[in-house]
Amino acid sequence: MRLLSFPSPERCKKAPCMAKVFISDIRPNQEIQSLFVAAERQLRTARNGKPYLDVKFTDKTGEISGKMWEKAAETAEHFKPGDVVYLRARSELYSEKLQLNVTEILPVPDGGFDSSDFLPVCPLDLDVLFERLEKALNQISDGFLRRLCLDMIGDAGIAARFRRAPAAKSMHHAYLGGLLEHTFSVIGLAYRICAHYPDLDRDLLTAGAFLHDIGKIEEFVYDVSIEYSDAGRLVGHMVLGVQMIEEKIRGIEGFPQETAMLLKHLVLSHHGEAQFGAVKLPASREAFALHLADDLDAKMNAIRRIVSKPGYGDSTWTGFETLFGRHFFRGFPASAPEEGPAECGEGPDAGGPGQKGRGNF
Repeated sequence: MRLLSFPSPERCKKAPCMAKVFISDIRPNQEIQSLFVAAERQLRTARNGKPYLDVKFTDKTGEISGKMWEKAAETAEHFKPGDVVYLRARSELYSEKLQLNVTEILPVPDGGFDSSDFLPVCPLDLDVLFERLEKALNQISDGFLRRLCLDMIGDAGIAARFRRAPAAKSMHHAYLGGLLEHTFSVIGLAYRICAHYPDLDRDLLTAGAFLHDIGKIEEFVYDVSIEYSDAGRLVGHMVLGVQMIEEKIRGIEGFPQETAMLLKHLVLSHHGEAQFGAVKLPASREAFALHLADDLDAKMNAIRRIVSKPGYGDSTWTGFETLFGRHFFRGFPASAPEEGPAECGEGPDAGGPGQKGRGNF
């Protein structure tokens, strides 16, 4: 590899030998020399007319933005989004957000890194989630919908990818196992919605909650970063999901055409609005309910990630989040607890709300 005035390939090969610094451990005014995934890369122009690099770096603990002001155009030629790179930078606070002032970016050869350093994993027990998901699907009363869902989850190839796939590239549940966690959580919300509005078709809504994002097993690829597949960019997970549903339905003799149509509508409309990717607008009560449950779970997961980002210290508020157009309240600084006996029901074994496990129903 010829790198012009860029550092030599020999130096690139040495970079992976350095101890990994994780994004969650980065604090302001810290010198950083470590490996990260360059998840996004844009060459921009500063007010003075000089080019600079704007890069989003990620690892399994989070993401951080970095700016490179010198040799930006030259450096940009030697790595692409999704590459693992060696980074030399200094961390700093800018507009209340932690970012990196980058002085050097080097490409890292394949095999020069541990891929497990870069993709985050669902914090919950995936075996337990999968078992509870199967139990929920077995509770569907409608024989055709139950058969469809169990055939889908019983397909070994689909099940393996479903357990591992992320639910999104960046906004919510963007980690291995995120699709399983998100799906199970949406089913839990669907149960609660149906308990409050008993005239809804719980079987249809449960099946829709399970299948609404099934196409994401085809939409993403993930080794050291989460990227869209060709099918994901050209077709999208809603249409991919409907194709998977239609294939399974063909193997179920007598599956009602009306039920199939209503179920596919739930999948195609669950993003709510065309501007957010919905193929159709929700046109049934169950479709509206699924859209709202999906949107709520996605946003709550995203906000949880935002408020727990490293670098805020004891700050009461996050930095300004462009996606949501606001700052988020992180909570008042905790005061030192007074010594004394724990309140009844508040201990770790008391079986309070925190003991139920997310998504129980």
